[in-house]
Amino acid sequence: MGSGAGVIVLAVFFFYVLLMAPFCILVGSRTSSGMGWLMSVPLIALPLALLVGFLIP
Repeated sequence: MGSGAGVIVLAVFFFYVLLMAPFCILVGSRTSSGMGWLMSVPLIALPLALLVGFLIP
């Protein structure tokens, strides 16, 4: 049995994405869509990769 840390990490990541996605969209609308994508890769995709690495036993 696990300690439930994975559920807590998933909840924190979901909340993080809910905050960062509108921020990246805002930056993309004010500058260029390329800049929005450029910001979203390190701000959303990198933590997603770390989350997947954490959840794989």
